[in-house]
Amino acid sequence: MSIIAFLSYVIMTSITPGPSNILMMNEAQRFGFIGSWRFNTGILSGFAVLGILSGVFTIGLYNWIPVVEPYFKMAGAVYLLYLAWQVGFPKSSKKDSTYKHSSFLSGFIFQILNIKSILFFLTVMSAFILPFHHSIKSIILYLTLAIFLGWLALLLWSGFGSIFKKLFVKYDKAFRFIMCLLLIYSAITVFL
Repeated sequence: MSIIAFLSYVIMTSITPGPSNILMMNEAQRFGFIGSWRFNTGILSGFAVLGILSGVFTIGLYNWIPVVEPYFKMAGAVYLLYLAWQVGFPKSSKKDSTYKHSSFLSGFIFQILNIKSILFFLTVMSAFILPFHHSIKSIILYLTLAIFLGWLALLLWSGFGSIFKKLFVKYDKAFRFIMCLLLIYSAITVFL
């Protein structure tokens, strides 16, 4: 395995806009970096658990991935479109949504269902780790590295939302529209 190819894939996939990145930025924009910590730790924890579960799943069912992948993609794209609708067209008034913090559990469950992260880990395992490394030690090392780099990217997006909070509040409709479009883009890229 080329470590450069592995790191390129992990870093580029983690840093590009995706549902978790967008929602963490949105939450930090609403409540600041510290104020969004419960939700963000839910996403970070869910990312780690998803990485571990995907690793176990991929090792156990390595030959079945091409069979189940289309179903994951379809379900994930539908879910991303639902999230785009929720971000772009919130139900409650601005005042109500400003004071309602998202919970650890909502972040955790969201991340476990996040198709971009599921496909990320399935690809990391099936294309970069398992074809080249068969020892549990190597698999754990590379999977841990992928989780850690993913965490850094998620925290970067959260920090971005927190730093530019005032700007995002000033242009709330435009910000929501752009976040909605990025989620739609994420849904489309699931099939590319």
